[in-house]
Amino acid sequence: MTEQPNSPAIELINVSRRFLTPDGKSMTALRNFNLTVARGEFVAVVGPTGCGKSTTLNLITGLAKPSAGEVKVMGRPVNGIDSRIGFAFQTDALFPWRSVLDNVVAGPLFRGVAKDQAYAKAREWLARVHLSQHESKYPHQLSGGMRKGALLAQTFINEPQILLMDEPFS
Repeated sequence: MTEQPNSPAIELINVSRRFLTPDGKSMTALRNFNLTVARGEFVAVVGPTGCGKSTTLNLITGLAKPSAGEVKVMGRPVNGIDSRIGFAFQTDALFPWRSVLDNVVAGPLFRGVAKDQAYAKAREWLARVHLSQHESKYPHQLSGGMRKGALLAQTFINEPQILLMDEPFS
């Protein structure tokens, strides 16, 4: 995927997103929403529950598609999941049957990184988030803060160009 060098990192242009409710009614989460985030810019989106914050992040990552409008990353339309984006979900996305180390190494292994290199990198990231002593534990054995640390290591290990975080301080 070729980037447009002078384009914003993220761009939402007249984006709308509608959902069908369980009773079959249409619910609009976003309507004609515009957002531009420059490269290197730090942006926080704040609003009440249900205003479309998570929906916006899902559109940027490619996990969801807009009902109308256009979403661009680095000048190109979002078309599926983009490996340049790291996404720390609202709830941690740790596999309960895997140790902390095996959770953190999952991304690089999935992307084809050699096993020894992936594990070495995972251990480096666990040290950075102060979880080296807990790498063999399972998610249910961790405190909430430790789970957040594992989630950050799991996200940063893939060296994303863009980092999206959904309620990172909850």
